[in-house]
Amino acid sequence: MNNYSEEYLKAIETAYLDLIQPRTLVEYFENDVEFKEWAELGSASDLRACLKAFERDELFHHCSIIKEVLIVKTTPIELNRNNQ
Repeated sequence: MNNYSEEYLKAIETAYLDLIQPRTLVEYFENDVEFKEWAELGSASDLRACLKAFERDELFHHCSIIKEVLIVKTTPIELNRNNQ
């Protein structure tokens, strides 16, 4: 199978779970523009899940950015063009 010990795999899992925590994740972005660009990579479904996690951690400023991106992703293209 694989040559990785149970301890090693657990350490990798712990590091990954720490990395994906909203409070840890936001530290990797230099500014709101970088955070928004990252959010734009996600699907509407991804953003809804992300929003719940950020709300749970009370990162409300970032929640507003996520909501902004989510609105753009879920608004029909014709409406987006008319609002510009």
